[in-house]
Amino acid sequence: KKATNHGDTLCLRGLLLFHLGKKAEGYEQARMGLRFALKSHVSWHMYGLMYRADRNYEEASKCYLNALKYNPED
Repeated sequence: KKATNHGDTLCLRGLLLFHLGKKAEGYEQARMGLRFALKSHVSWHMYGLMYRADRNYEEASKCYLNALKYNPED
């Protein structure tokens, strides 16, 4: 409730919801988090983790490439 516009927090909430079995709500929260923190490598990495867990490896690799684009040292 305290960080409603913090992108990394929303992506983490989405990742947690995804792993609790609420996949649609998890993806929605992660997309909302990316709207607030589009250039955050942490947000892109968490979004990629969701796709990888869902076995959508093509989308996961796109997310990981975006994460590398914003933080090439990680």
